[in-house]
Parts: sequence; C-alpha cells; structure tokens
Amino acid sequence: MSVIFRNVFLSLAAVFTAMAHAQTPLDPPLEPANSEWQWGGSWTVVGQRLSGADMVDSSKQRQLNTRLDLELQREFSQLPGRFYGQLRTGSGSGLQINTPVFTSAVNTTAFAGSDNHLHDIKSVLAQAWFQFDLDLVAKGLSVVAGKIDPTVFFDHSDLAHDESMKFMNNIFVHNPMLDSGGNYGIDENGFSPGALVQYETQHEDQANWMWSLGAFGAGNGTNLDQSPSNPFLIAQLRRFGQFFPGLQGSAAVYFWTNPKAENALTAEPEKQSGWGFSGDQQIREDLAVFLRLSHGGRGVRSFDRAVTYGVEQKGTLWGLPEDHIGLAIGRLQPDPVAVANGAPAMNEHSLELLYSHAMCTNWWLSADFQRIRSPGGDSTLPSMRVWGVRSTVKF
Repeated sequence: MSVIFRNVFLSLAAVFTAMAHAQTPLDPPLEPANSEWQWGGSWTVVGQRLSGADMVDSSKQRQLNTRLDLELQREFSQLPGRFYGQLRTGSGSGLQINTPVFTSAVNTTAFAGSDNHLHDIKSVLAQAWFQFDLDLVAKGLSVVAGKIDPTVFFDHSDLAHDESMKFMNNIFVHNPMLDSGGNYGIDENGFSPGALVQYETQHEDQANWMWSLGAFGAGNGTNLDQSPSNPFLIAQLRRFGQFFPGLQGSAAVYFWTNPKAENALTAEPEKQSGWGFSGDQQIREDLAVFLRLSHGGRGVRSFDRAVTYGVEQKGTLWGLPEDHIGLAIGRLQPDPVAVANGAPAMNEHSLELLYSHAMCTNWWLSADFQRIRSPGGDSTLPSMRVWGVRSTVKF
C-alpha cells in the first residue's frame, strides 16, 4: 500500500510541478484585482501515520488524501464591487480517530467525508460571493453576500490560517471553540450562506481599524434546508498594519452567538455564545508569533476555554527564504458543566511542529509532527502522535 501511495504521489507531483511553472498565483480574495477575470488555486496531497490512539478501522493507520481548490475572481469597476468563486474537490477523509479528542481534525485538508479511497471524489461549490463597495456612503464601507467561508473575514491570522501551507491541526487553523468546538454556523465543508458588512479605515501612514458584523446560516440553514432564521452572528473589531516601524501585525477581538449549536451532554440544539481574540506580530522581518484565545459563555460544550500560540521562522536565516519552520502549542480546557456530569477533567495539550521546503517555484513539500496529550481531557489515555508529509502546488 505504501508503494502505491508513493507512486501516485510522485506521478501527480510531476504533473502539477510543470503546471506550477506555467501559472501565476491568484491574489487572495481581498487583494486588489484588475477588471479581467483571474483564476488560480492550489493542489494539496497529505499522507499521515498515527500512533497511540484507536482507529475507526485499525487497519488504516496510514492515510493519504488529496484536495484541489480552483478560484475565480473579478473586480467590476462600474458597480463597484468584486466577485469571488471557489470550487473544491477532494478524495480521502484522512485519519479516522476513534479515541475521544477535542480537536476536530489532525488534518484539516481532508475533505472527502467518511470514505478513504482515492477513487471516491467529492466536489462542492465552496464559495460564491459578491462584495459591494459603498464608498459613496463612506470610504472603506462594503457589504458581502453569498456562500462564504466566514474565516476569510473573521479570526484571520497570517501565521495560522492556511492548512495547505501552515499548520494542519484544526485548533491551529481557526479559533478552536468556533471550529473544533462547533460554534461556527457552517456546513460540513466549512462554508455557509450569509452576509456581512465591514468598515475599514484608509490611513496610509499608520495602522488601520476594521469593524465587521456577519450573519450566517445556522443548523440546517447552512445547507439552505431551512430558511436562514435565527442565524449565527459574529461581530469583530480588528486593528492591523505596522504596530512597530517596519513590522506588520494584527489584533482582533470578536463575539459570537449561535442559536442552533449542540449541547455537549444532550446533543440537543441550544443557544451558545462566546468571545475570542486572534493576533499575530512580526518580531523581525523573518520571525513572527501568533496567539488565539477563546472563552465560552452561554451553553454546554465539550471544552469552553482555549489558548493556542506559536512562532514561525522563515528560511532567510539559513539561506532559503521561501522555506519556513513553525511551532504551535495549544491547551483546551473541559467545560466544568460537562465535567460535573462525568466528563474527563484534564486539559488537552497539543503540539505541532512543521518544516516547509520550497522545492521550486509554487511547489512546497512539508514534514509535520503532532502530539496530543490527555486527548479529550482523559489523562489515562496514551498520547497521540501523528507524522505527516504534505505537498502543496499553487498555480
């Protein structure tokens, strides 16, 4: 089986390496674009091996998955506004862990559901939204509506936000309580119909502020199975720019409420709320740190406190400026109400270490190691260890 995986990996990598040389990377959705249609995307392959935990299928302790993202965007100067669309297709569900654990995934790139076979392909229209710029009302004011990934606009981090290039454990990709904790109003693929309004200051000589308020489908509303009544609401205040001369940083605080979240004890829908903080800061041009905090308010969850933090060093230090090494650490605290009803009482501790090497223009190969101690807050369970290799091609 490992020989098959290796041959598939190498053959596909060769094809997409050639494609990578021929393409120009697509600008991120929120970056300026010209009046022409622009397309791009990324292709990711991940192989992982797990030890120290039970598997849904014990014969599958080694898993391979692949994901392809295709993106299309255009700026319309006469409206004015911007369209962004994303098609996501993938195969392989990644490691299926039977041991109770707070993190929802040790491989956030896995996309194909419960089946692990390479020939079982899943495709979705991930995003399709339009941003209307309302500069005539107020410079920097805009409205976004459509099918959206809320994390594009909320809880952003330059260091811990992209599972195809940075950390893969879900608690280091997004705010743990929102994503792994189930408080986001998103479907099983991480997207939701919704709308948001945001206002951004336009200073050129100092850091800027951004205020955002979003409403997204909750419960069955994320799949449009029901009307979007009682939506998931999130409000954010963010400051970003050069906090120190020549050094970029970002700090955001946000509050959310989800009227259709799931009670951790009864599995019944209930209203849950909480607040969080996301920040990152360059220490020097090639070294940066990040921090996320989250605190549960109303409702009963599996965990209701979380802190994740980490550091990234770029390869300029050793003469490889497109490389980077990253270390992330996290602690998730069980909900005291769940503990009072018999749930394990210890904190779950997670660590992820990765090195990403630029094989050539637009192709990165990464080695990744993860360790989870006291999974699900149960100190009697053995620590989980996950070794992984990831290939990412951007085009």
